[in-house]
Amino acid sequence: MMPLVLAAVGLAVGLWVLARVFVSASPRTLARGLRYGGIGLGAAVVLFAALRGQLGTVLALGAMAAPLLIRHRRRREAAARVEPSSGQASRVETLYLRMTLDHDTGAMAGEVLYGPLKGRTLDSLDPAEAAELLYSCRQDDPQSAAVLEAWLDRARPDWRERFGEAGGEAGRPAAGGSGAMSREEAYEILGLSSGASAEQVKEAHRRLMMGVHPDHGGSTYLAAKINQAKDLLLRH
Repeated sequence: MMPLVLAAVGLAVGLWVLARVFVSASPRTLARGLRYGGIGLGAAVVLFAALRGQLGTVLALGAMAAPLLIRHRRRREAAARVEPSSGQASRVETLYLRMTLDHDTGAMAGEVLYGPLKGRTLDSLDPAEAAELLYSCRQDDPQSAAVLEAWLDRARPDWRERFGEAGGEAGRPAAGGSGAMSREEAYEILGLSSGASAEQVKEAHRRLMMGVHPDHGGSTYLAAKINQAKDLLLRH
């Protein structure tokens, strides 16, 4: 009789601890606590059944539930492989600029790679310097100009008025850009590691297009580059 009482007391204490964790813990701690608590609860049930002489019934039920648990675990692992980890970013590099798009925040950042402003970040440029850089890009490299305009549209929406461009699109380079793209560049644009699966490529493309699609106020140039990267990686 005493073993049964001890098992019941242990079960009650375990449930009380789980309740405390549920109320006060963070989501991550809660998930960990529930996982270990579930293991402890299962052990208590097995012990209780053994003391009652019903261990065979519990083991039979466990054998029936095992395939379901294995299937659930595999689904979670597959989802984890597809879901992007925090801190991922896409990068596009042109003659004048290296641009980074943060997947978590949608923020764009850039660094000047060529010319008198080399080494400066775009955020640090005053209006006169940004206008000078844009003029140089339009003269020398249409892709750099398209990327810079995409950044200006996000960071400084009134740049056309400040730069005196009443027509808005006057002198704007073709948004799609030109030139062949390598597989390494395609992976970098999508923020993926080399060898990513087709499912990961599609997921990264879908996530990025939600932030940069022209219909959502994004950049036509970046959307074209992201589409080009996806098509290249799925074609081979």
